[in-house]
Amino acid sequence: MPASSDPIGPAPVAGLPASELAEVAQGEGFAQAGSSGLRRLARRLWPALLTGSLLGLGAIGLALVPALAGRAPLLLIALRPTWAILLLVGGSVPFVPALLIAAFFRTLVDVGYFGLARNNIRSVLLRRLRGSRLVTALARPRTQTPLLWFCLFNTNAAVDAALGAGDVPMHRFLRFLIPGSLLSAALYLTAARAVAPWMRSAVNWLDAHLTYLVLGGLALTLAQAAGRVGLRRWRGRRAGLPMERHRGNGDNTP
Repeated sequence: MPASSDPIGPAPVAGLPASELAEVAQGEGFAQAGSSGLRRLARRLWPALLTGSLLGLGAIGLALVPALAGRAPLLLIALRPTWAILLLVGGSVPFVPALLIAAFFRTLVDVGYFGLARNNIRSVLLRRLRGSRLVTALARPRTQTPLLWFCLFNTNAAVDAALGAGDVPMHRFLRFLIPGSLLSAALYLTAARAVAPWMRSAVNWLDAHLTYLVLGGLALTLAQAAGRVGLRRWRGRRAGLPMERHRGNGDNTP
């Protein structure tokens, strides 16, 4: 049997010269690099998108407290599942649906802060934690186990970010976070039922003064935004004054 003269190696694609085969291989390499880059970008963006969306919904819920407290309390809990909202309307809603809604959205917020610290510790959304110094101080290896157990009783953004900045796996974080969210939501809802008579009168008062409260909330929001803009401009002018004085002294030098 005659020996084959074909070289040992991958068979070339029929009809394509070697130069075109090299271009195809290069294109596949670019595609793989692009897909890996997209995966890295998605890994960095999802915490910011999740946390920013939930914070935005929470702001909307806060503005609509007078409107939703008496008419749609479960929607209000979904928008803003804080302890104050749970105490306010927790006595007037079914226990199990309110528990599941509150625990689910509280868990999403904590997962968002965990992901922010894991993928981008310098995120703008973490500035409310007074920078990353507190997170860095809590993210030491010897503090991780106590912080995980702390999640069973209470959660906050600093603890979430500290665990995310460390080497705690997401699945281990969720093992403590989910029971802790259910437990804390159940405690707040139970306390809300104990103070339900007083909270019901508060909800009725909010409903009676709905228009004035909504307009007042909008006016307060606009005033805060205007104050922040004015403070930024004032600080910018103060920062620019020493530079202008320095330039003036340089111009007057003979």
